[in-house]
Amino acid sequence: MFCLVYRSVASSTFKQVDVKEMLEKARENNSRDNITGCLLYYEGEFIQYLEGNQVKVLTLFDKINADKRHKDVTLLAYDVTDSREFKDWEMAYADFFGDNDQMNYFKLLINSYNENPDSTTNQNPSFNAFWIAVRENLDKTLKSQP
Repeated sequence: MFCLVYRSVASSTFKQVDVKEMLEKARENNSRDNITGCLLYYEGEFIQYLEGNQVKVLTLFDKINADKRHKDVTLLAYDVTDSREFKDWEMAYADFFGDNDQMNYFKLLINSYNENPDSTTNQNPSFNAFWIAVRENLDKTLKSQP
């Protein structure tokens, strides 16, 4: 199983309402290609974890890199792992804006990760890179709230 994590910035024309359309298409394509993962979006920045067949994931990453809705695409990590982290999710999604069920779920996951980081440290470095990037955005979110 191949996995990768990237961060990108949404283009100036990309709006919050565009996420729904993008997710619907991504879920359809990912289901077809047996790719799973998680997409996080906050204040114009994406963090995404993708996992599946290496050729298919890298092909998808090339498409993402060429997609005009993204800029400054930065590969944070990639690796080969024994199992999926998001095995039942064609594309999990959380918006860091406001208090919602998905955000609460990610807060719980991050708290669990922060309390016991050694439990995952040697399993999947890409998954660790994903949570580090998520934690950075969550910290930024919490600091900006009154």
